[in-house]
Amino acid sequence: MTDKDYFGEALHTFTTDFAYGGAIKHLVRHGYDTDKIIREYQYPLSRETIENMVEKYRAEIAAETQEKKE
Repeated sequence: MTDKDYFGEALHTFTTDFAYGGAIKHLVRHGYDTDKIIREYQYPLSRETIENMVEKYRAEIAAETQEKKE
């Protein structure tokens, strides 16, 4: 991967997280999965991008929950 490709991917990830991350994280906290988000919201993101974000936020939420238990 060239530096240009790496930068482009990093910029895409940053802008996607900035624009949609908070909303998707909120939906995941309320029990939404990838299919429900796609069905009910018209985000201009690929299914793969939404799936990756959902899994990322599920892992973050699980870690937060585990920390609270300890």
